[in-house]
Amino acid sequence: MYGSCSSSALKISGLVSKVSATFSGPTSGTCLGTISVRTITNIPEWEHHIRFSPSDGRKRPAQDVLDRFKRLNNGMWVKIQPGYHNRRYQKDPLWKTTSKYLTTCTKEENWMLDKMMTPFWLRRRHYAHDPYEAYHNRHGIKSPRVNQQGEFVRERPKVLLDDITSDMYIRDR
Repeated sequence: MYGSCSSSALKISGLVSKVSATFSGPTSGTCLGTISVRTITNIPEWEHHIRFSPSDGRKRPAQDVLDRFKRLNNGMWVKIQPGYHNRRYQKDPLWKTTSKYLTTCTKEENWMLDKMMTPFWLRRRHYAHDPYEAYHNRHGIKSPRVNQQGEFVRERPKVLLDDITSDMYIRDR
């Protein structure tokens, strides 16, 4: 019976997270391993995926993002150091002051956070006595990516090529 499977070789019951296979080898009943299968039951709820409302089918914003991050009007997201409120009584005064400093998110994090929000939360916000007023404008950048109407602006001018160069490098005709 070398190389054949026993009768209980593959067990799958409903949505299971592991599938075990028993194969008979030189010694009968040797289990060669357990194969982990990714099913709907073992995808964590906090994993980055877009949630939809069951009532109307529209995209729901991730509430954790709204609680932990702040979106500036220029499209950047800022956050406070994680765990800044844990055991503050044990920390020194320098840590207590620097732990509340805001840090900006990276380009990939900004893209991911924008995907987890609805268009309502991506609009510009104007509040009276806004403490973030000084940070809404980015300085030192020649052209913003989005103008006041929210339309995408090219960061560099479009280059027009002559026919010979375009025929050499671009195959669209």
